[in-house]
Amino acid sequence: MTKKILFVCRGNSARSQLAEAIVNRDYAELYQAYSAGSSPSQVDVRTIETLDNADFPTDELRSKSVDEFKDTYFDYVITLCSSAQRECGVFENTQESIYWDLPAPTSLSDSSFEASLYDLQKRINLFVTVHQPTNDLDFDPLVLHKCLGDQTRLMITLLIFTEVELSVGELCDALQESQPKTSRALAVLRNCGIVSDRRKGQWAFYSISGKLPLWAIDILDASVVSMRGALVAANQLLNQSTNRPDKHN
Repeated sequence: MTKKILFVCRGNSARSQLAEAIVNRDYAELYQAYSAGSSPSQVDVRTIETLDNADFPTDELRSKSVDEFKDTYFDYVITLCSSAQRECGVFENTQESIYWDLPAPTSLSDSSFEASLYDLQKRINLFVTVHQPTNDLDFDPLVLHKCLGDQTRLMITLLIFTEVELSVGELCDALQESQPKTSRALAVLRNCGIVSDRRKGQWAFYSISGKLPLWAIDILDASVVSMRGALVAANQLLNQSTNRPDKHN
């Protein structure tokens, strides 16, 4: 049985709409998402454009008040801004209330909508990883450490972890490695259960596996901090890459 999530922000125009779309497309087998606002207005046209460009369905998105859901039970209510938290208080009809304070893209540049989408994709992926019932004993710590014991595989994993999703071409440019070497490393990581892949047209995209246990996510978090210098350099090369697809989704 799928669990219900309600995403709340003040206007229900951007952040909560993005989060609703992400969950209902990418995690529909686990969750059913809704969104609402403490002072709803209308869905920002830039929200629709950002989702359309990333191939998310938008036909049913509309701005809604939290009052519409006052008699609905949710497994999780996730508030995305401090103003909504102040105005709504504690949503009583839920198993768990969670607070993510994200900057409103509507007050920044148009490009911030895409940045908000990527940020929410990463946060939601980690949320699903943490809350998905898994048997950590099924994932051998020795396998993780052996897979990450190679410099190329470690850097690939950390780049994917920080960027949410990357293609082979992007990884080649970021690490200045050949396509065969990068593909071999990705194949090892996929076989170890660290990354998963999907295809969209000619592109193959890689992301961190949703089955990775929390202790493994903690290791990746610590590794990002310890390898910050190398990752910053790789990210600069990534931003200069000519192999970047139009959008991640």
